[in-house]
Amino acid sequence: MIIDAQGKLLIAPPGMPDPRFRKTVVYMWRHDVSGAAGVIVNKKCRNPDFDHVCKEGNIKKTVPHKMPVYYGGPVLTNIIGVLHSKDFQLGSSNSAGDQPLAYTLDRKILEVIAQGGGPKTYIINMGLANWESGQLESELDPVPPRPKNLSWLVLPYDEKLVFTNKPEELWEKCVNLSISNKTAEITSKIFKS
Repeated sequence: MIIDAQGKLLIAPPGMPDPRFRKTVVYMWRHDVSGAAGVIVNKKCRNPDFDHVCKEGNIKKTVPHKMPVYYGGPVLTNIIGVLHSKDFQLGSSNSAGDQPLAYTLDRKILEVIAQGGGPKTYIINMGLANWESGQLESELDPVPPRPKNLSWLVLPYDEKLVFTNKPEELWEKCVNLSISNKTAEITSKIFKS
């Protein structure tokens, strides 16, 4: 079974063997024949915050409120990107197809956000998650010896989940939602027969 994860959420299974992805929820902004990429949306960094990013990048920040930076994943951890609503995009924004969000790796979006502009909703992140061609497919629909219980769980995009004000509770909420969805799917098949 081929699963298209683009524009969806990947939820780490409870027994995730890779410590970099334990208890994570990943928004997938790209999934095609060349591979897949996404950003973790539920792990705030202790350091840096957006003030530090602006100071280090010599970006003038006029908005007074503090903004967190999230751990986006284990690849390119020295790069700051923004996962955001499509109401604001640059020419460099990744917003393929009908996916609900865009992902931008461009200093310009950081400058716009620092001045109080830009997209309505966004998550500033450091690093991203990346899979080579075929790699994510093998993690979604595993072939032995990889056990099925270590497969990523998949949920459709939901703005309330991605842009939650309680990211520390998101993983557990998504796992429970995945279980509930799977139970409903199995039950509907049984009672249809």
